[in-house]
Amino acid sequence: MHITSLSDPAVPGADEDAAGVLGEVAVVLDGAGVPARFRAGCRHGVAWFSHSLAARLLARAQDPAVPLAGALAAAIGEVRSLHEHECDLEAGGPSATVAAVRRTGTHLEHLVLCDASLLLEHRDGSVVRLTDRRIEEVVRRERGAEAIEACRNAPGGFWVARHEPATADEALTGRVPLADLAAVHLLSDGVTRAVELLGLHDDVSLARALSADPRAVISSIRRAEDALDPERAPRKRHDDATSLTLHLRAPTTGDRASRTNRP
Repeated sequence: MHITSLSDPAVPGADEDAAGVLGEVAVVLDGAGVPARFRAGCRHGVAWFSHSLAARLLARAQDPAVPLAGALAAAIGEVRSLHEHECDLEAGGPSATVAAVRRTGTHLEHLVLCDASLLLEHRDGSVVRLTDRRIEEVVRRERGAEAIEACRNAPGGFWVARHEPATADEALTGRVPLADLAAVHLLSDGVTRAVELLGLHDDVSLARALSADPRAVISSIRRAEDALDPERAPRKRHDDATSLTLHLRAPTTGDRASRTNRP
């Protein structure tokens, strides 16, 4: 397996995304850059939260007997224990979206929570995108930041990793055969805006471009963000952009025989 990882912060030195690989596990977390009033109960920054949670999720997910959602719940609980004694988390704290994968035997397990994404690039040339779309539904339905915030980690709303371990149960999870995959891309929404906001790619062309040259992809995103009409520009014209790609080797004849002969 060959790994390519690139993170380009919107503001130099202030990257709220976190990415990492440990053993058979890879994660990308996107710290939620919500207005400070919605995390006023905590003195810790968004980058501290996303990086602390990423490290603990990587460690907790090493045991293949523990489901990825269980590993995420345990990691959230660990990070909560670091600061609940000094922060009023019920008054609002930092949060993050999550994309995670784990190679286990002949399969790739995957998890997404909120609008971080996975692009599963198959050997037949097809690409499957996995994204939790519930936040988009809330944004379409609600008006105003307060109304949207009230839907965070609430029934009928959307779910992110924050200080509540139970939110991990809301993550979208599954598994696919490794033999079917050429690559898997873990992305923050600063990269997938190349599809939704900027119209530079569709999912298939984005996956292929990331496999070829992620640096060129992010450079094209930055140029397109700069060229946006002010009326179309989002609140954050530039966003932290993180891509982590696992290039998976093709199965050998021995691999195929092993799977065929397995009872």
